[in-house]
Amino acid sequence: MTKPLRAIIYACYSTDLQNPNSVQDQIDKCRIEARKQGWVVVGERADHGISGTRNDRPDFKELLKDVQARSCDIVLTESLDRISRDQEDAAHFFKQATYHDVEIYTLEHGIVNPIQLGFSSTMAAVFIDALAAKTHRGLTGKIRSGKSAGGRSYGYKVAQDTRGVEIVGELDIDEDEAIVIRRIFREFVAGRSAQQIAAGLNEDLIPSPRHKAGQGGHWKQNTINGNRARGTGILNNELYIGRRIWNRLNYRRDPDTRKKVSRLNDPDKWEVFEVPDLAILDMDLWEAAKERQDQQAKSRAQHAPTDKNGLSVSQGLRRRKYLLSGLLKCKTCQGNLTIGGGSGTRKTYYCANAKEKGPAVCSGMPGLRKDIIEENVVSRMRNGLLQEEAYQQFKKDFLRHQTAASQDGEAKLHLKDAQIREREAKKANLIEAVENGLGSKLIIEHLDKVDAELTKLKAQRAEATPQKIDLPDDLPMIYRAHVAELAETLSDETVAGRAGDALRDFINQIIIGYDADLNAHTVEFSGNLAEILNAKKPTGSAGLSTSTVKTLETFAKVGCGSRI
Repeated sequence: MTKPLRAIIYACYSTDLQNPNSVQDQIDKCRIEARKQGWVVVGERADHGISGTRNDRPDFKELLKDVQARSCDIVLTESLDRISRDQEDAAHFFKQATYHDVEIYTLEHGIVNPIQLGFSSTMAAVFIDALAAKTHRGLTGKIRSGKSAGGRSYGYKVAQDTRGVEIVGELDIDEDEAIVIRRIFREFVAGRSAQQIAAGLNEDLIPSPRHKAGQGGHWKQNTINGNRARGTGILNNELYIGRRIWNRLNYRRDPDTRKKVSRLNDPDKWEVFEVPDLAILDMDLWEAAKERQDQQAKSRAQHAPTDKNGLSVSQGLRRRKYLLSGLLKCKTCQGNLTIGGGSGTRKTYYCANAKEKGPAVCSGMPGLRKDIIEENVVSRMRNGLLQEEAYQQFKKDFLRHQTAASQDGEAKLHLKDAQIREREAKKANLIEAVENGLGSKLIIEHLDKVDAELTKLKAQRAEATPQKIDLPDDLPMIYRAHVAELAETLSDETVAGRAGDALRDFINQIIIGYDADLNAHTVEFSGNLAEILNAKKPTGSAGLSTSTVKTLETFAKVGCGSRI
């Protein structure tokens, strides 16, 4: 008696538009066909919500192993495009099945032959291309009608009508997240790195965009920096200034990995739409952030990699710790002066080439104390800073700083209140679960965690008191003290990096030599003095911007050479 043929059923649905129940429907139909044919079903394979163009579908890979192991005589499926919508993959699977004496049977056409394979796989590929084009046309129509095409950005929520029903394609600003976005931009403009900003957000228990999407995770520098050319990352999302850009990217599937890869379209293919109701930032803050990104790009271009891994670029762009980091050059060998030795005010600069490569490269010089060279540079700036024009600019900056601090304080209160409400609701739900007898160890641990977060948030809330916007009566004295202590102020690690960045817009390098006869170091400055003399616009945050620019203007007028 002939044994019945063994069949393995394969089912698949690939898009969100298809019904997940269709997998079971496919299997049921295949089982009915198997009974009619007298086959024995020895297995079922099914992939859910994965494109048929991909060859890494888990159960598809298992099906191929079944074929190679000759675990069946028939692969039974609804249609050939369930096996694959990719011509190459469909042909490969057919070759494997033929080699291992396994037939492919579809409910549509019965046993698959080479002619049927070629026609069906071609039609499947055409369907994929047509579906992609149709989807893009539909989304373009939504965008042109003023609606969102999906992919809700951080800072927004789906709009609701008066009954609380979501309006498809309409967005509203999420005020709690808008506060976070403004904070990120203000801190970035003030000179903080994306890594520092992310650390602060995580410290304040502010949920990240991935956390919002239910994927967990924390803030990372890449979430903030993103890719400027592609418009990704918090700092590059033009929707925050009420500008929606459509068709910036196109997506193609890598023929080897089968993963979608994005490519930047030519700018003439972009479509730009103004949506002022969705603006979260004012243009001044946005443009200040763009200016800082421009400065970083300029710095990156100036630091071409000198090592095969390109790590020297990262070294050049690292946040400077000291005011003159990277500016000091050895007159003998033109190499960098590196800080080291001693601590506090006793730190000294020395020629890195002389120390690390020896006298064959550079004869070196005695160490130059950090506090002495910084005081020498800053002392050239003080006289000009005591002029009335400089004081009035400082006063204007001081008031702007106080106003921003007050706004930040109010925003932080609003955000903390929202976070506290969310944690309190979560705590109440967990307590209710415990009271209802569901107090597992995991729930108790989660409750303790939420309670600790709530305590921390309440403490932070108590500290987030808005500052009163007043100019102190003794502001002139404060200013004079600030100028008198300029060297100490600019040596502070929290300020030195920003001051150093501004300094590099005007000074290319400070060349340090050594005069043995005079037993003294020599100092020569190289920079764009015309740019210094013409500088009028503040370049950064209050308390630093104007003072730094005016300092540089004064420095240009004083001169550019001395001995210390």
